[in-house]
Amino acid sequence: MEVNSFLKDCPPFDTLSEEQRSWAVSQLQSVYMNEQNCNEILRDMRPALFIVRSGVFDLRGADGRLVERLENGDLFGYPSLLSGREVVNKLQTIEDGIVYVLPQSAFDRLRNVSRTFEQYFIRAHGQRLLTEQQGDDETGSDWSEQTIGSVVTMPPVSLPSDTSVQEAAKLMAKHGISSVLVVDDTQLVGILTDRDLRNRVVAEGLPLDIRVSAVMTQLPESVYENRSLMDALTTMTSSNIHHLPVVNDQNQPVGMVTATDLIRQQRSDPVFLISAIRKASSKSQLIEEAQKLPDYLQTFASRVKQTSMLGRLMASVTDGMTRQLIQLYEQEHGAAPAAYSWLAFGSQGREDQTLSSDQDNGLLLSNGLTDKQKDWFAGLGDYVCEGLNECGIPSCPGNIMASNPDCRGTIDQWKERFQGWVESPTPKALMYCQIFFDSRPVVGPGRFYQQYRSAIADLAKNEMFLGNLAILVNRISVPLGLFNRLRTEDTTDGDTIDIKRYGIALINDIARIYSLQAGITSPGTPARLSALKGSRLLNRQDNQSLLEAWQFLTQLRLNHQLKVWGSDKPKNAIDPDELSTLSRRQLKTAFKIIKEAQQGVGLKFSRQGY
Repeated sequence: MEVNSFLKDCPPFDTLSEEQRSWAVSQLQSVYMNEQNCNEILRDMRPALFIVRSGVFDLRGADGRLVERLENGDLFGYPSLLSGREVVNKLQTIEDGIVYVLPQSAFDRLRNVSRTFEQYFIRAHGQRLLTEQQGDDETGSDWSEQTIGSVVTMPPVSLPSDTSVQEAAKLMAKHGISSVLVVDDTQLVGILTDRDLRNRVVAEGLPLDIRVSAVMTQLPESVYENRSLMDALTTMTSSNIHHLPVVNDQNQPVGMVTATDLIRQQRSDPVFLISAIRKASSKSQLIEEAQKLPDYLQTFASRVKQTSMLGRLMASVTDGMTRQLIQLYEQEHGAAPAAYSWLAFGSQGREDQTLSSDQDNGLLLSNGLTDKQKDWFAGLGDYVCEGLNECGIPSCPGNIMASNPDCRGTIDQWKERFQGWVESPTPKALMYCQIFFDSRPVVGPGRFYQQYRSAIADLAKNEMFLGNLAILVNRISVPLGLFNRLRTEDTTDGDTIDIKRYGIALINDIARIYSLQAGITSPGTPARLSALKGSRLLNRQDNQSLLEAWQFLTQLRLNHQLKVWGSDKPKNAIDPDELSTLSRRQLKTAFKIIKEAQQGVGLKFSRQGY
């Protein structure tokens, strides 16, 4: 009776009839597992379904990577039962315990008599959070996740800026190309296209010996080779360009991608929305197009493999709105009086934005501005921030927006602000750093922004500052209680867990600390973790676990937001009781990973804090 009662509370055995469950109990074998015998038992009894009755075990891949922490009621062994693949995982005993074993013949019979039982394992096999590790070069089945570098097949055709336009035209004719990159000292400085030759040389009657530098498009839009095809599509559509240089981390050209190259891969409905946003001729038209975003996201979510791609799409759409609002402002007030960069901070900067994300932005300005020029940029900040709010991107409650004078400044002024926060890490200063260190330029010269980002990156390596960030991270307790049960908060919407505050934000904070120490300037959490591979502070296994936990929580959050969008339900708080048994197990696993990562950050950094 004790085993029957246990199975009655253990999904999916709870869906079986009393007769079916009693038969299952008669087929079970009980084994005691410890460190010495666990893998020997697995080898002798596989293939079978294993059910943990007591004890704690780590399921590890062939490379030793943690696949899943197994506790009371957890199941393992079913992937090989369903797929027939060879078993490669190993078991590590954390606490000795009892494991029930259901042989394959009994498992197959239960699948045949209960469709609910069978579907449970099919879903579990397809959705388990910590599954087999993907190879570093795997791009996934969804076209939008492929890297741009994967479609660049030809080396770049380039020439120096002092080349004559006649020689440039000959080079383009020789290679049968419609554009050529302009490179000085290995750095991309411009691009020359057929349109440039037609409109700026032939139509103007210029001599053929004029230098390319006089007619090229200077400092063109470019994209890093490790970004996704979605990034390339949105950049080209937002900027209305058809040729996009591809560069490496040192801004050295590695190729060119065209609109035709990307259209061959796949057309994407959200890109049409971005195109409509770019073509909006008035603020009212832009607002009208922006209202279509939730519907586009719903459609896109049903087609992509990783719902977390929606965060990058949302950031790309917000970038497009921002660029168009800036263009509309310039039509009314004239061109910018000096060089500047519009900066995206926070979730937009990290490109993990959601439908409920508010604005976090600022302006990086040139030195020596007059009062009149400062007024122009103040007006720009007001106009764009107000426009984004009307487009559905809420104003920041903390006033972290370019409309706030404290969020505008030159490189020296921004550096002074960061230095003050780093040297005097009050709670407010630490909060600012968690927002402002996650930055990305939306508009403006790339070199201008990199000069700023390099300057503040040097400041962030202060040990006491990093120590205080680590202390702050460890003050937030993940919602796991006794016996690793999920701990909820009693709210007006029931017992819920804020997976942004207690999950996604904590992983962002942990990845940021490691990145600041390592001098990594990428703002996105996946990009930061990728750059940290091989780090002496964060080993590959912990790195991969954090990434998988972030991906799971991000996808869970976006799925929840799409489900409740349009209602007054909280957008980040989920009720664990509304999740499937599998999702609850995955959620517990993710929180365990975060808790261990918090402890690791605390041990490595917090001793230097106040």
